[in-house]
Amino acid sequence: MGSIFSGNKDAKRAAEQARADAERSRQIQQVANDQQLAQLTAADTDTGASRRPSRGRRLFVSDANSGGLATKLGG
Repeated sequence: MGSIFSGNKDAKRAAEQARADAERSRQIQQVANDQQLAQLTAADTDTGASRRPSRGRRLFVSDANSGGLATKLGG
């Protein structure tokens, strides 16, 4: 009779193991994500790059309507 109900214990044990494996997998993925972000940030810092979008043509234009270069750039 006891062997009939032991399947329930095995199922609970398997479910608990699956939950533990899923949690461990989430933790490993989070660490990998953090490491990847740290590497990207370090690479940007090393090269002086910024993740901000460029300002485009406005960077080189003294007056957006005239279309000329800024005086600081010799235009």
